[in-house]
Amino acid sequence: MTEVKISRFRSGLARQLAQPGGCSVQEAVRRADAGVEARREDAMLEMSAVVGRLDVLCRDRSVTDEAKVYDLATALVDVAGLLDTGAFYRTAYSLCEVADRMTIRGRWDWQSVEVHVSALRLLLSQGPISEAVATTLLSNLAAVNDHHRP
Repeated sequence: MTEVKISRFRSGLARQLAQPGGCSVQEAVRRADAGVEARREDAMLEMSAVVGRLDVLCRDRSVTDEAKVYDLATALVDVAGLLDTGAFYRTAYSLCEVADRMTIRGRWDWQSVEVHVSALRLLLSQGPISEAVATTLLSNLAAVNDHHRP
């Protein structure tokens, strides 16, 4: 009869975590926040450039550019999600939703994209806005989104 041997695998991460030293969770979060904050200016410039590319797509209104709208909107969500951008993040996410819905329905409406891009441009130029203004803006964008529900 064969004897069963059970061996426990320890990953490299498990070995590192078992070693003494390191830093507290609070210190790790503080360092992560400082790292993100150090890249804020670069991130804002990148988001501005992406909004500029969306402006060009809206101006050109090419059928071949419709898929690019979703790709650029998700790039905004990716970057804005790392920063505390509030309404900007939610507006970019709303643009993802409306682009997705229009693609699913097979009926593209550049005006719906333009409304979102105008809101993104406004939010970039204005900086933080009050919660009341953000609520109004986002509820209006939600109405645009609802218009494109399948």
